[in-house]
Amino acid sequence: MKKQFFKILALVMLFTLGIGISAYAFTTGYRSFAELAAAEDPSSYTVKTNVVGSNTTILAIHGGGIERGTSEVVKALGGSGKYNTYSFEGLKAADNGSLFIKAINFDEPTAISLVNKSDYTVSVVGAAGDDEVTYIGGQNKLLAELIRLHLTAKGYNVKTLNIQDRIAGVMDSNIVNKNKLFNNSYQLGGVQIAISKGLRDKLATDSGTLNDYSGTINNALSESWPTIVELMKKINNNKSEGFLNRFNPEKRNFDKKIQKVLEKGAKNPKELIQDLKTVSEE
Repeated sequence: MKKQFFKILALVMLFTLGIGISAYAFTTGYRSFAELAAAEDPSSYTVKTNVVGSNTTILAIHGGGIERGTSEVVKALGGSGKYNTYSFEGLKAADNGSLFIKAINFDEPTAISLVNKSDYTVSVVGAAGDDEVTYIGGQNKLLAELIRLHLTAKGYNVKTLNIQDRIAGVMDSNIVNKNKLFNNSYQLGGVQIAISKGLRDKLATDSGTLNDYSGTINNALSESWPTIVELMKKINNNKSEGFLNRFNPEKRNFDKKIQKVLEKGAKNPKELIQDLKTVSEE
């Protein structure tokens, strides 16, 4: 019986480490912001925003002491003055993990309003593990791949997440995917960047690494992404709106072409842009 117990425990640990689950995946936390606000002293958390009129918003929904290092990345990105930023930060002396709200349940009103008004969104969250790994997911696969290529080129260990991973960030209910319709046509979704504890600890204490890491993401968003957006708009100009746009032929055609670009396996951002240009002209 004892042998079987340890075998099951080993399998659970392997599963946990293998998919890089959220640092607080086994923390119950709260099911909504209203529930959290009703139970917690207002001094135990804070909401920080910086709205600069950008079409892009960067989020840290588990900032401060909840997932150390995430709000630091968002603040560094916001320092460029190019993006709206939002951080929900835990301020407790201990046990900030109790303030955790899953990304699929995160509904703090200011965050929801800001995301709904944004064309593009990036959420920075935490993952477990003492190694230095960045896991990238979200519905916006092209932007996710672009950020991956930029980070990889600078020597960071980056892994792309699939739908079966616990922190893949692909669900419609995830706040990062609730941005505006792309080109007034269909939901593009956002990108979720999950950073391992080992890398987050380094980012929180090493300003050089923090500036390099956030600067690399900034380059992806400010230099490469605008070019990609213009190419994506050329794929089709369908103007249908509403929930059913997810199922229309134009949306499926768009998704197929984006998948075709990804399958080409670009080795760097310039190749990705060229692959998209080729596909958009077909």
